[in-house]
Amino acid sequence: MQTSITNLSNEFKPSSAQDGTAVTGQSLTVSSSAVAMIATTLNDLTQKVVWDVQDDAAFVTFDGSTPSSSNGHKIAAGTSGEWSPEVANAAKWIRETTDARIQISEFQTR
Repeated sequence: MQTSITNLSNEFKPSSAQDGTAVTGQSLTVSSSAVAMIATTLNDLTQKVVWDVQDDAAFVTFDGSTPSSSNGHKIAAGTSGEWSPEVANAAKWIRETTDARIQISEFQTR
């Protein structure tokens, strides 16, 4: 299992809406059909999207093309990272062998 741990700067906190309500994390099931990483609109104040791949490896693309075993970046289960909202919104995923899960959390500056 590969793991990439990124330490978010202390300048970031979990995103909240304008009224102070916490933004709920998203859990994306990645199966045999390509899916967008962000299923709902990100909060306007979000500046970083923290993610990790769970259960099995998956392929991801950012150029609008459909990911597959011959197109895209293979991300191993256990890998994590942080992307800008623009990169997260462009990401499309597909599983490698069995369904994978992508857990997503939004962060903003304090």
